[in-house]
Amino acid sequence: MECEICGAEIKGRAYSINIGTSKLKVCEACARYGVAAVPDNSAASTTTTGMPVQKKRLYEQMDLEIEEEVELVDYGRRVKAAREKAGLKQEELAKMINEKQSLLRKIENEEMIPTEELRMKIERVLKPYFG
Repeated sequence: MECEICGAEIKGRAYSINIGTSKLKVCEACARYGVAAVPDNSAASTTTTGMPVQKKRLYEQMDLEIEEEVELVDYGRRVKAAREKAGLKQEELAKMINEKQSLLRKIENEEMIPTEELRMKIERVLKPYFG
């Protein structure tokens, strides 16, 4: 069976979730994008807007993830610009943050999105030049 969100083969338990009015069978990783499917006669707690609490939390989490992804859209270009303003070569910055130059190159070319830990290391060094 394949996950109806990511398309990966589901190994182990398949989760039934609701996203809006759609009912999907998904893998464990994608289950966080929906609300666990429950029978219509269940008494789910609701907010003052009438939206179930679980669904509201899901939408808030999805909004946070989308905001974070938008922030990182041009992150590589910003790193490169800050590094150049600081007068550093990729190799020099890589040594300063104790990472490989190839990793820094991939970030600057936007071939990969750095982890939060790596972003903190880069920004700590380039903070005065980061815009």
